[in-house]
Amino acid sequence: MTRLLYRFGWEVLLVVLILVAGTVASLLSPYYLSVGQIGYSLQQSVAVVGTVAAGLVPVILVGEIDISQAAILALGNILFAQCSSMGLPLAVAIPGTLLLCAGLGALNGILVTAFALPSLAVTLGTMEAYRAFALLIGGHGEYASFGAAYLWLGSAMIGKVLPASLVLVVVIFAALTFTMHRTLFGRLVYATGSGVKATAMSGVRVNRVKIITFAIAGVMAGLGSLVYIGQYESARADNASDILLLVVTVVVLGGIDIFGGRGNVPGVLLALVLIGTARNGMGLANTPGPVQTLVIGTVLVVSVLLPQLLRLGRAFARQRRFVQPLQPIISESGRTR
Repeated sequence: MTRLLYRFGWEVLLVVLILVAGTVASLLSPYYLSVGQIGYSLQQSVAVVGTVAAGLVPVILVGEIDISQAAILALGNILFAQCSSMGLPLAVAIPGTLLLCAGLGALNGILVTAFALPSLAVTLGTMEAYRAFALLIGGHGEYASFGAAYLWLGSAMIGKVLPASLVLVVVIFAALTFTMHRTLFGRLVYATGSGVKATAMSGVRVNRVKIITFAIAGVMAGLGSLVYIGQYESARADNASDILLLVVTVVVLGGIDIFGGRGNVPGVLLALVLIGTARNGMGLANTPGPVQTLVIGTVLVVSVLLPQLLRLGRAFARQRRFVQPLQPIISESGRTR
């Protein structure tokens, strides 16, 4: 039990915080404890953020960052909307959108690995470039007319209670958990994040691993664009411009080390539920938007600092345990040696 708590203690803490957040939300508003309300609110606050966050997890695990996902999502929105306006079938529109977004993500990885550039700087530049392409293609207008099939993923309900987009998020995280924790590729991702030089010296093509993770981030951003259109029935070049803070907060709060190589994927799903519950409760309590942003930002800072402080505390305790003061040795003659 001690070993399990040591390994999954962060996830247990997240479960406790979810229960606390749900209790506080039910006290703040009498409308919270409703299955329909909880399902709808989680759909609005979790589906898009969770899909994009799932793509960011492998990138951070290899020790990189991708802040262009929101721009890729917006570009995917414009492309998917134009496919709808041209009357193309979903069998063409969905693969085309996902392939484009995967290519944009892979381009990020190629630029980072081929030129040994910092991923923060690269994706900051591509974020602006991708957003500019979205503006060039779609202009400043809004696409607001879609076929019913184009809206299904983000608006459909299963059994009139469970949103299909939430089921999609659970399936994505189940597949991501299996991939990261039970496959060779997942082991290579963790190894690259733990020590890229040592992993490269062992014969692993770390650049290829990084490019694949960036491509996964692009695909997930593209999938998020499909969910976004279904939820809001809108496509604009400036869509999802404020999603980055939530995505990074969910990943880091879920226990993924911002420096790479550590973290359990199920914790990210729990963090997603926690953030969604907190936002739902604050929304029902009519909490102002700036206050909600302040709360999310504070959670992000704490979730980055706390693991580092715990790690330093464990290292200090380990040092105190193994470094014992030297005891004087008294010889038979009574002299101290």
